[in-house]
Amino acid sequence: MKILIVSTNVVEWGGSEVLWSNVAEALLAKGHEVMVSVFRHKPLANRILNLAQKGAVLHKRPFPSYTHFQPFYSRAWAELKLRSGVEKTAFDWQKVVSFKPERVLISSGETFDFVISYESFLIQYCLKNKIPYTLLSQFNWEHSMDVTLDFRESRSRLVNHANAHLFVSYRNLRIAEVQLGEKIERAFVVNNPAKISGYLPYPKSNTLKMAMVARLQSFIKGQANVISALSTQKWQDIDFELHLYGSGKDLEYLQNLIAFYKLNKKIVVHGQKVDIEEIWLHNQVLLLPSMAEGTSLALLEAMKAGRTAVVTNVGDSALWIQENGFVAESNTLESLDKVLWRAFEEKHTLEERGKKCHETIKTAHNAQQETDIADYLVENNTAYLFDPNTYLKNLDGSISD
Repeated sequence: MKILIVSTNVVEWGGSEVLWSNVAEALLAKGHEVMVSVFRHKPLANRILNLAQKGAVLHKRPFPSYTHFQPFYSRAWAELKLRSGVEKTAFDWQKVVSFKPERVLISSGETFDFVISYESFLIQYCLKNKIPYTLLSQFNWEHSMDVTLDFRESRSRLVNHANAHLFVSYRNLRIAEVQLGEKIERAFVVNNPAKISGYLPYPKSNTLKMAMVARLQSFIKGQANVISALSTQKWQDIDFELHLYGSGKDLEYLQNLIAFYKLNKKIVVHGQKVDIEEIWLHNQVLLLPSMAEGTSLALLEAMKAGRTAVVTNVGDSALWIQENGFVAESNTLESLDKVLWRAFEEKHTLEERGKKCHETIKTAHNAQQETDIADYLVENNTAYLFDPNTYLKNLDGSISD
């Protein structure tokens, strides 16, 4: 079978790209023909190049006009296509038309973005040729959208004509319904992968060793507020370390902030770390103070390794961590200050909390999610997917649908 997988994320790579790329690998391993459609990054992410080496056909699209990391003439041309209606034609999708997909999976870094709408060529092509398309949402904001009614109506039609809408977070789904003002009928909740072997020995130490594993984008991921909270007087004599792992546009800013607070000896920026297990062999607790989330791969990996977490009540972070971690109601400085101090005061509980987190992953996390999604796509059978209530039951949550 010929299956097209489209990523609408304008960044080169991120946690939101892992699940769909795993699905592509699973489909290739089963002998299916796969086309991967991504934006025209130079160079492409290694993972995408690896898919090509395994047999996937690559379709590279030009960036939308609102992306700033492209030449001026490219932005101007993209804007012209948008305003003239060329964007709704097959102009940028000829390779896809020639491929003749039988199934389409569209993975979005946000639930409703400006890349794919009901009026997009790809959606109209699917509807005209009776090709089932499935939406995969990796993230949603914690609020409604500042958009026009036309935008909402377009995304409503996009969702209602989809074969299914997959979310990595129950809360993202419910917020999406608020954003549209209607129930999403064919919604399912899927698990992001946790690429770690299993429980790792807890690094016993008198020093509180904390880790943030996230792209360096403080507006969303909250690194600056954590650094600010740890700069206050009550932390001055506390023996702690904070290790930042990741890359992103805020690297220099965060380094400057650490220097500003004179925390260079306690807060270390490591950059992107490929070996996730090495992170958790050296750290005791994950900090995930996000302003918004889906379900973070970093959280699932930390829990699988046997580490607890300090999280904000966004996405499904609190639903996964429950009483086995520390939950801040928001990522404000005041909320984070309180929850970080509580984690320090209860430092003696971190190892046991981490063991309980590991058990949660063992019982509630679907380790073969990419295979199940691949089988769903091929067989067009939603029995491979979890409806929202089943997802909550697996987590033993207290929320009912």
